[in-house]
Amino acid sequence: MTRILLFLSILLLSKNAISQNFDLNEYSFVIVPEQFDFLKYKDEYNLNSMTQFYFKKNGFNAYMAKAAPAADRCAGLYANVKEAKTLFGTKLQIVLNDCNGVEIYRSQEGKSKYKEYIKSYQDALRKAFNSIELLDVNQKEFSASENVSSVVKTTEMEISEPNIQNNDNKLAPNSANYNTLPQAKFSTYSNADKTYLLRKTSEGYSLYQETETAENGLLLKGKIIVMGAVVKFIDTNGKVFNASFDGMGNLTIMDAEAKNTFRLVD
Repeated sequence: MTRILLFLSILLLSKNAISQNFDLNEYSFVIVPEQFDFLKYKDEYNLNSMTQFYFKKNGFNAYMAKAAPAADRCAGLYANVKEAKTLFGTKLQIVLNDCNGVEIYRSQEGKSKYKEYIKSYQDALRKAFNSIELLDVNQKEFSASENVSSVVKTTEMEISEPNIQNNDNKLAPNSANYNTLPQAKFSTYSNADKTYLLRKTSEGYSLYQETETAENGLLLKGKIIVMGAVVKFIDTNGKVFNASFDGMGNLTIMDAEAKNTFRLVD
């Protein structure tokens, strides 16, 4: 009897997940606010820009509030991140509401025990998105008339943690990489006496290392995703890091402990 009840419970949860997935696919986009209620500043700890990034990574058409698409507001979802009170560490949940404020989805809690605020919040957010990844959402594309009204201006935002494609190919004015995204289909880079190939894609770029151990001589190291002012590198293990291009076209990938620079080879 216990086994039967357990099976029925799993079946019910599976049906709910499938139904929820279908509902989320029916919406055209998701809007992320400039600031969450539990934070003091806009995009503090980069949580808002990272939320947009993770939604995009998981099949959503995600926009910051200032760059919301010119479309029926009820065609979209409205994201929020909630912090649960805890004595140790950080607990975050992602919430999606419809245009009437009705909750459509709530993720599992993402938990982190890092002592540093930025690491703890970003780690908890990443873990909260694990349950969203399982939904396998793939929202339909917008028509041309539903493009975003403007590129998000990020002079207030200092990206200091791990970052996709926007037709403007511009980065934040407060960084040294404004308007310097590589335009070539293929570019060659060097790092620590190794040669790398950067290939331009519809999402941004793919980074390969030249090595004899790979079947075709190229080993995929990860993808670079460009979202207006936000540039992030995702390695093949799914870890996310900040990235940037300087005025010379050199690529820098950063984590909390190191800065790795790839020099553009003429």
